[in-house]
Amino acid sequence: MIERQLTLIMENKPGALARVVGLFHQRGYNIDSLHVDPIKDLKKYEFIEKELDIKFHENEISKLIIKTTVADSLMRQILRQINKLIEVIAVSDNDSTYLKGILRNENLL
Repeated sequence: MIERQLTLIMENKPGALARVVGLFHQRGYNIDSLHVDPIKDLKKYEFIEKELDIKFHENEISKLIIKTTVADSLMRQILRQINKLIEVIAVSDNDSTYLKGILRNENLL
C-alpha cells in the first residue's frame, strides 16, 4: 500500500463532493485527507478548456485534493471510477490524467 494524492477538477455544484466521498465509501477505500478550494485563476486550466471545448468561469469549478493509501492495482480503477462522475472534469494522480474519459499518460494537474 502506497500513499497517493489525487487531484480532481470538478464542477462547483451542490452534492458533487458528497458523490466523490460516497464513491470512496462504497468501494471501501479510505480517505486520509481532503482539501477543496474554488479555482479563481483559470489560466492554469486553459488546456482543459481547449481539449474539451468548454469555457470555465471564476468559482464555477473547484480543485479537490484527496490523499489516500491504496495498492498500485487499485489506483487506475479508482481513477476510472471517479472520472465517470458527471461533475468531474479531470482527475489525476502522479502518473496519469483523465479528462472526461480521455486518458493522458502524464500528470497534467
